[in-house]
Amino acid sequence: MITLREVCITTEDKVRVIIADDSLIFRESMKMLLSQDPGISVVALASNGSEAFDLCCKHRPDIVIMDVRMPVCDGIEGTRLIKNHMPEVKVIMFTTFEDEDYITEAIKHGAEGYVLKDSGQEHIRMVIKSVYKGYPVFHEKVLNPVIQSLSENRTEKVRMDLSQVEKQILKLVVEGKSNKQIGNLLMLSEGRIKNIISELFEKTNTGDRTQLAVFAVRNDLVD
Repeated sequence: MITLREVCITTEDKVRVIIADDSLIFRESMKMLLSQDPGISVVALASNGSEAFDLCCKHRPDIVIMDVRMPVCDGIEGTRLIKNHMPEVKVIMFTTFEDEDYITEAIKHGAEGYVLKDSGQEHIRMVIKSVYKGYPVFHEKVLNPVIQSLSENRTEKVRMDLSQVEKQILKLVVEGKSNKQIGNLLMLSEGRIKNIISELFEKTNTGDRTQLAVFAVRNDLVD
């Protein structure tokens, strides 16, 4: 997985965040927690997915922290609304339990992160910054079963002729490594890694690193 401590955001480049949760206490507590970080700015609070969507239309945040289970409009539907209309807004799913069905739906609708609410404060802040920088982060306990499920449910696998370097990069993407980390491991420039990953997006018809990782695993493109 990506080393979150390596992700750095300057105070001039604040991550603008909306928090969506049906618990007022949680929303306020999370706002207080995140506001202590000079690299994060909480711009609005929502009590359900529909409110989160409306607030995204108004504020155009970088990140939405989205609870899974909420009344009126849950986090999955809220994610679908946001990603369909504002795909540039990144969504991190937040929950207190491990539910494969919800995680699968979140990934299908474009969620870039999924963490448990009992994660440490530093971890939560760094996940936000990592996702903002373009590196999807999923709790390893919940991502692996989802990829396994998607792989088992697919009857036909795509055959692709990939170079050894492309296969190595795919494996490291699945492990959550950043472009810089991959470059260091393979002794290639960060720019070269970025170009190869862009080519892999085109070859696999995927739009981000999460989709690419899922595609690679369920089609047996990595060991």
